[in-house]
Amino acid sequence: MSSVSPTFGENPPDYGSQIFWLKVIFGLALAVLALRLWYLQIVAGEEYRLKSEKNHSSLIDIPTQRGLIFDRHGQTLVDNDISYDLLVTPAEVSDQKELIDEVAGLIGRDRADLEKKFASLSKKHKYNSHLWLSGLTRADLAALETRHYDLDGVTIQINSVRKPTRENFAPHLIGYLAEISPKQLGEPTYAGLKQGALVGQSGVEQSMEALLHGKKGQRLTTVDSQGRVLEELKADYPEPGHNVILTLNSRLQRVAQSLLAEHAGAIVVLDPRNFEILAMASSPTFNLNDFVGGVSVERWKSLNSDPFHPMENRAVGGQYPPGSTFKIAMALTALSEGVITPETVFSCAGAIFLGHSRFGCWARGGHGAVNLHRSLKESCDVYYYEVGRRLGIDRLANGVRENFGLGRALGMDLNTERGGLVPNQAWKLKRFGKPWNFGETFPVSIGQGYLLTTPLQVAQYTAVAANGGTLFRPHLVKEVTDFEGRLTRRVEPEVIHQLALRPDYIQAVRKGLDAVVNEPGGTGRRGQIPGVRVAGKTGTSQVISLDRYQLYSRGGVLPWKYREHAWFTAYAPVDNPEVVVTVLLEHAGGGGANAAPLAAKLLAAYFDASIDANIMPPYQAQPDKPTGWRGDL
Repeated sequence: MSSVSPTFGENPPDYGSQIFWLKVIFGLALAVLALRLWYLQIVAGEEYRLKSEKNHSSLIDIPTQRGLIFDRHGQTLVDNDISYDLLVTPAEVSDQKELIDEVAGLIGRDRADLEKKFASLSKKHKYNSHLWLSGLTRADLAALETRHYDLDGVTIQINSVRKPTRENFAPHLIGYLAEISPKQLGEPTYAGLKQGALVGQSGVEQSMEALLHGKKGQRLTTVDSQGRVLEELKADYPEPGHNVILTLNSRLQRVAQSLLAEHAGAIVVLDPRNFEILAMASSPTFNLNDFVGGVSVERWKSLNSDPFHPMENRAVGGQYPPGSTFKIAMALTALSEGVITPETVFSCAGAIFLGHSRFGCWARGGHGAVNLHRSLKESCDVYYYEVGRRLGIDRLANGVRENFGLGRALGMDLNTERGGLVPNQAWKLKRFGKPWNFGETFPVSIGQGYLLTTPLQVAQYTAVAANGGTLFRPHLVKEVTDFEGRLTRRVEPEVIHQLALRPDYIQAVRKGLDAVVNEPGGTGRRGQIPGVRVAGKTGTSQVISLDRYQLYSRGGVLPWKYREHAWFTAYAPVDNPEVVVTVLLEHAGGGGANAAPLAAKLLAAYFDASIDANIMPPYQAQPDKPTGWRGDL
């Protein structure tokens, strides 16, 4: 069998010419590419090198809108206003000294302060814009704009600044903004923020910072050596902060502040049914407008050196002996521990004795036979000495801590809340290295000695008595919404403890508190208001020892700082309590005489919406005339 070979015709194809021309084309392409590379690197290399140095990418922050703060009725308490910030890109600054001198001269700022702020800017991101100065005025803006193109690396950015809607309204609760500190920069709450950012430093502005400040945006751009944007490469838009709705009743807050205008002290108004804070005032106070755009160094020094401490929120941060208001907590604790019943009677002869020590009652002649009802109505000290004797300091301390949250902060939504002090044997041994003396229990039993509480804590145990035994966590924030008004969080009442006590025993205490205000001989009769029955408890707490007090009293003049604190804590209506008012006046004398009338005015304002701060003059306390230990009189 023969095979046949494939054939392409008589002559095979010739690819030589095609290959030749492919080689020629490929060679020409390489030559053109080589020439282009030679041109770019050798001929035009210097030109492009300069361009690459002058043009670079810059990351610019886009500020966000801080969330607003409202009262419980939707009235705006804090808004935002337009502000101007000075940004600087360190890589674009050709002469730092010259730039600082120029800016200091244009806007009248301290050169050393500008230099310090510039030095604190991030060195790792020199091509990014950084906040140098915030809160520029329109005059600053005009001065800078006239020399804008002579200021290398500097740009002006429109931002927002806090704007309180009412003059001097609830500054301790709302709080102020100031530049973020180096310590805060490392905390999770402030993640994403940079040096120079304004953040909350007190009040709700601080405690709700993570929700209020929102999320800034960023623009990635190409800019030239003068900071002019040549091209926008990417943009992430900012997310506005969340809005915070408070439990605060603005009308009651104004009344509370007006009543404290002539006093150092605090007022707390809360709802005993859920522990919502309806008003909380502290005096002396400060003006939030001083902090808009940043407080001046002089004003900050003045506020911090003031001996009356206007920056302190006395309502949650001031710690005082509660005086006879503590007898509310003592009575409920003793009943729950079973050491007394409402019918238990102790005899008051004006004092009790322990060895050679005498512990007196405010009524020098004594009260005679005293039961629970009368002990509250007339505030008999000897009755509560006997209660303290039977409880002992450790059982007393454990009871008031558990039942009323004393001795610890309950974690309300203000970071300045303090826990006070409830002493026991272990505490004294650790603090002083000495064992507890049994006689030290007696002053604690009447709200003196080592015992310290805040006005909020006094309102807490008053509210527990009023509502039948439930301790809630106090709160100032009611709701949180996003920037479009959609609800993102609602704060529900949180029960911390339920007092284990027979309802008739709680009612016995409540009847005693009713008698304080409404029966003859009650120490709080100046707490009455027309048309609404009020229950309450007076208190007068010493700030110096009794011996020293009597020494000054014999001289006829007691310096203001040594006078007693005046307390009155109350709730209403008696049968169905819906509001608690606690008043503390520093160094004002007797609680029944001085604090009770202020509480009455505030209760009247609560039940009568026509009463407002605008028509309520500040209460003028009568001058004290020290004549000795007056207790609650």
